Amino acid sequence: MKHKEADVLIIGGGIAGLMAAEYLSSHKNVIVITKFSAEKSNSFLAQGGISAAIDEEDSWAEHFLDTLKAGRHHNDQEAVKQLVKEGESVVRTLTEWGVNFDRHENGSFILGKEGGHNRNRIVHAGGDQTGKKVIEALIRRVSKNVKIVTHQYAVDLIIQDHKCIGVSCKDDENQTTIFQAKNTILAGGGYAGIYGTTSNAFGSDGSVLCMAYRAGVELSDLEFVQFHPTLLSDRVPAGLITEAVRGQGGILINSSGVPFMKDVHPLKDLAPRDIVSRRLFQEIHEHGEKVFLDISSIKDFRSKFPGVTMLCVNAGIDLDKGLIPVSPGAHFTMGGIVTDQSGKTSLRGLYAVGECANTGVHGANRLASNSLLEGAVFAKKVANSILSSEITDMKPATFKRKKNLEHKSIQIDGLLQESEIHLLMDKYAGIVRSKKELMSAAKTLNLPSWRPDLIKEPLPVIKRFNMQTIAWLTVTSCLKREESRGSHYRKDFPSQKKEWDSKKIIRSLWHDESIIAEKTAAGIFN
Repeated sequence: MKHKEADVLIIGGGIAGLMAAEYLSSHKNVIVITKFSAEKSNSFLAQGGISAAIDEEDSWAEHFLDTLKAGRHHNDQEAVKQLVKEGESVVRTLTEWGVNFDRHENGSFILGKEGGHNRNRIVHAGGDQTGKKVIEALIRRVSKNVKIVTHQYAVDLIIQDHKCIGVSCKDDENQTTIFQAKNTILAGGGYAGIYGTTSNAFGSDGSVLCMAYRAGVELSDLEFVQFHPTLLSDRVPAGLITEAVRGQGGILINSSGVPFMKDVHPLKDLAPRDIVSRRLFQEIHEHGEKVFLDISSIKDFRSKFPGVTMLCVNAGIDLDKGLIPVSPGAHFTMGGIVTDQSGKTSLRGLYAVGECANTGVHGANRLASNSLLEGAVFAKKVANSILSSEITDMKPATFKRKKNLEHKSIQIDGLLQESEIHLLMDKYAGIVRSKKELMSAAKTLNLPSWRPDLIKEPLPVIKRFNMQTIAWLTVTSCLKREESRGSHYRKDFPSQKKEWDSKKIIRSLWHDESIIAEKTAAGIFN
């Protein structure tokens, strides 16, 4: 067993993890660990840009209102203010760090428009390759002072005296390494990869959320999973057709050539993603139509969207016909590890940032191109919190910790295969949900315990256990929210309810395991 030490350990090599590493590297010894190479993060794959109120006619206040509207006012307003006020600063910092954003001949930024935005405020790099350009620049900069250890799958947090002191990992050869640190930052992304139809191509199994959950750290808002309207249909893995295509004039039409968004929302094809995705779902599953993105009106499409062009060419789609077949799929997860606005979790020494965190900025549905912005803004806040000795610990968890909870062995026969979880989530916890379907899924996903001694298991078993854990947590959270709000739509509760305003569903292992134990004793679970 290997052992490595650092002042700060960062789990995840996307924009949040790498920017936090850069801010800390001048003062701390930092190690970044990733499941794959850093070039395979979701940040690297991001086609969309970074939203920022840069235009003279725009303002952070307008960006703030658009974010709240998209999030159905489930957002933490103070966190949103911090997010949108930093947009211009983030673009300036990344420019100084070597990101060449797209500009007009006069040097001003080319600002695009995406779903839910009432103004053009999206900054891109390389057309539809913003994530790639940002991550490449960050890797060049960070690798000078930070050790990046690839192909390490974080298994469980190491806790001593109620404080996180590191993490145990396994590599592709099933070898264990203990990483010990004074502070640990979780930046490992979300859990949209538990769905079969998803834009998340690499390892988005919610593993860092599961680690936190097993340690008694609180999670929240897991029912809010954003489905992107325009994934390349009938492809595995499904490629993403960036929303910027619709921002340039792309129109959603059905098999008969009818544009079907014009009477649905004032922003038509650029309505918030939850609205567009549900309308596509209806067109495909209720009307039996195929859906296409009509790009015939977009001039110089190939030069504006080189990434999408390559994706379509590789899929055998003739762009000269002007139609790209699309369908919605899981894209981004608003739920995550509960943090304060400095990234602190309910466990001392543990921080979370990026998609795995739940700061409240996205509410019930993320506004387009706010994800890279979130990673950048809160990475700086986490770094500042660690560097400051004056900031006090976050308040303890709502649910009381059990002192001596024993690890239980995994019943491998009870674990589902990854493909089974994909099919189950697509069928029962997708864009449209109901109590009957969710209960069926919860029963299939349930296990006697969610806290086994994982480090003893082979890596494939660990991955399956994490996928089943976060799938069960997502499904049961969907069951608990008996309303429709943003990305969470219940056909048996189709309206948004006032009594659910600002109400969060908090998940804690201690609470969930005690409920399971009580129900098992009562014979409810067989």
